[in-house]
Amino acid sequence: MNKVLIIDDEKNIQVSLAAIMQDEGYQVFTAASGEEGLEKFKNIKPDAVFLDIWLPGLDGLETMREMLGINPLQIIIMISGHGNITTAVSAVKEGAYDFLEKPLSLDKVIFVLKRGLEYKQVLDENLKLKSILERGSGEARGKKEDRRILKRDTGKYRFTPEDTKYFIKQKTVKTSSVIYGIGLHSGQKTGMTINPLPPGSGIRFENITESGYIPATSEHLDTTSYATSIKNNNLEAKTIEHFMAVLHAAGITNLSIKINKEVPIVDGSASKFCEFIRESGIVVQDELLPGIVIKKTLIIGEESPEGKYIKIEPCDVFSIKYTAIYPEPIGRMVYEFRMKSFADFEREIAPARTYGFVEEFNKLAQMGLAEGGRLNNFILIDNGKVLNTEFRFEEELARHKILDIIGDFYLLGRPIRGKVTAQKTGHADNAKMVALIERNFLEP
Repeated sequence: MNKVLIIDDEKNIQVSLAAIMQDEGYQVFTAASGEEGLEKFKNIKPDAVFLDIWLPGLDGLETMREMLGINPLQIIIMISGHGNITTAVSAVKEGAYDFLEKPLSLDKVIFVLKRGLEYKQVLDENLKLKSILERGSGEARGKKEDRRILKRDTGKYRFTPEDTKYFIKQKTVKTSSVIYGIGLHSGQKTGMTINPLPPGSGIRFENITESGYIPATSEHLDTTSYATSIKNNNLEAKTIEHFMAVLHAAGITNLSIKINKEVPIVDGSASKFCEFIRESGIVVQDELLPGIVIKKTLIIGEESPEGKYIKIEPCDVFSIKYTAIYPEPIGRMVYEFRMKSFADFEREIAPARTYGFVEEFNKLAQMGLAEGGRLNNFILIDNGKVLNTEFRFEEELARHKILDIIGDFYLLGRPIRGKVTAQKTGHADNAKMVALIERNFLEP
């Protein structure tokens, strides 16, 4: 029976949380102050702690720091009242597992608790395994090897023995982190919190206030109109392509991403997201994941000098060549990128910004989109001329299209080896190619 400690000076919060958790089979302890909570923490050694930020005497942040000093891997879920979100996400950056905003949703409480305990179990198993391995146990080495071997009858991907050289180790982030900004299409202030997940979890998008999550896979693709968005029941995650591209390039395979419906646009590029992931740290996990190996050419559209098409063919790495064709003086922009490392992506592709045209911008405004477009996060073009900035690269528009392709293709859920050649295409075409790849290389 897992032990949960609730530290909150509001008696009704203690009672309601304790009741729901006891119904779920947890052993619950309560405290009304930081000092009392610390004393019980030391005595009962709880599996998880729910901790209010505002407490009499020793406040929640101080209490959290004391607890993490005793057990750096302790699962602590901060409870935040209205107006304290900034403090709560600061606590996450300091080591809290997650935060919940009052008034509390009991379904959300149980969801976050179960996820936190699942994560704690993985951490405990890894520590035990590391300890045994350090003692040089032959038995432990055998267990480790067992964990590395993928069963041939699991997962959708069809692979042959020679494909095993394309297996990669799964990855997550080291610490929880938060980034702020506005949504490009909603125009609303938003933030994004990321949390590590155990192997096999995949990339998941969550909502700040609702329980459940959206797997970042093509099955949950909702729309490709001017951006890529996914949906699962009443949960939405919009404009995900830039951050997905960063995760693809960094090789992150397991991650929880919590947003308020839309990923922040930041400066219109993916550079800030690269910094965000680097600051969070990248953790290599033991389990392996098979990549998708393109073994025959697939094409959508008309491959001609002026045609609109996207093609993928065999290649030893993930490679993309994009041709953007616009009226002069912009004209034809061509760029080719081979994704050999995260550093290459960060240098060549991530800085390329979102762009659009005045006539499109007006249309988007009528549709209630691009409300967050600003002169500092959007390249605005009219009659072949850039109105508000200077290009960062000679081929910035083509490079940004490559950024979108890298992000959209990560809805396949695993890395891919193949050469993409695209011209005059967008998100909808990327989605069609992803579906075509799945039909040819993934089982129904």
